[in-house]
Amino acid sequence: MTDDLPEHRDKPPYVMYDMIKEIPKGIQATMSVLQKTDLNFLSDELYFTGNGTAFHSAAIGAQVLCETDKKWKSIQAYEMEHFYPPRGTLAAFSHTGKTKSTVDAVKKYRDQVRTVAITHFEETPLAKAAENSIIINSPDLSLCNTKAFFDNAFASLEIASAFGGIEYDWKELYSIVERQVNSSEKEIVEISKNLRDVKDVFVLGSGPNLIAARETAQKLKEATHLHAEGIELEEFNHGCTSVIDKNSLVIIIDSGVDKKRASEIVTACEYTDTRTLVVNGEGSYSLETDEVPVAAYFPFAYMVKMYYLAYYMALDRRINPDYLRFEDKRYRDFDNVVFPPGAH
Repeated sequence: MTDDLPEHRDKPPYVMYDMIKEIPKGIQATMSVLQKTDLNFLSDELYFTGNGTAFHSAAIGAQVLCETDKKWKSIQAYEMEHFYPPRGTLAAFSHTGKTKSTVDAVKKYRDQVRTVAITHFEETPLAKAAENSIIINSPDLSLCNTKAFFDNAFASLEIASAFGGIEYDWKELYSIVERQVNSSEKEIVEISKNLRDVKDVFVLGSGPNLIAARETAQKLKEATHLHAEGIELEEFNHGCTSVIDKNSLVIIIDSGVDKKRASEIVTACEYTDTRTLVVNGEGSYSLETDEVPVAAYFPFAYMVKMYYLAYYMALDRRINPDYLRFEDKRYRDFDNVVFPPGAH
C-alpha cells in the first residue's frame, strides 16, 4: 500500500496545503542535514535514481552538472535495474525509503558501485540496502509529496554541487522559493476559478524544465484526478495537437530560449479554443517567477506555483487532494497489487 494514509480532513485546508506552506521549513531541515554530511564517498561517476516525484526531484537537482564535464546520469529506478547499470556512485532517492524498484536497484548494484540512500525515515529498506544513508527527518504528511520534492531537490543539488565542484548560494535559492510560497497563492486562486471545465492538461517544457513539466503533470493527476501529460515543448506539436480542444489546458514553461516557439504555440491554440497558461510569457493566463542566476535553478521557483495550481484546481472540483482517490476501494485494491504492503 502506498505510504500510510494522512490525517483525513473533511474540508480545506487539506494536508497538502500545509505541506506547501512548510516547504521553506523542509528545505532548512534538509540543508542542516546535508551540511553535516561527509560526501567523500562520491566517485568519478555519479548516477541519480528514484521513482515519481523522488526521481523528478533528484533529476532537477542533478541538472546543475550539465555545466560541468563530470560524468553523470539520472535514470528512473526500474530502467536502471533492468537496462542501464550504474557506475561509480549511485544516489537513490525515496521519501518513504520503501519504493520497491528503487530498493531493488540499490540491492542489485550495491556490490558493484558505491551507494547512498536519501530518504526521510531511518531503518527503512532503502537505508538498510545502501552503503551510506542521508536521513532527512522532516517527512511529508500528504500523499502529494510537495514538501518532500523540495527536500530531495535541494539534497540532490547539494550532492551534485559537491561532486561537480560547483559553488552555489543555497540561501539565495531558498529565498526565491520562500518568496514563491508566500506570494503565489492569490494569483493561482484566481486563475484556477477559470479552469473548472478543463478535462485534459498538457505541460510543456524544454531543457532543464522538461523534468519540471513531468512533475507538474504528476501533481495535477494526483491532486485533481484529471488527465495530465508532461511533454517536451517541441514534441507536443507531433501528435498531441490532434486531441486538444476547448476543454484542454496547455501549460508552457518559457525559459527564455523558448519564447518564440512558445508564442507560436499560444497563437496556434487560439484556433482550437484551447486555453494556455504561460510561465514567464504571454498566454490566456500568465505567471511570472523570480529570475534565477542559473537556468538549472528555474524549476525550483516554478514548481511552487504549480503545486498551488494543483491544490486549488482540486478544491474547485471538490476533491480532497491528500488521498490519490484511495477513498474508493477499487483504487486501494489497484495500489495493493502494484505496491504490496511495505513496498512503497
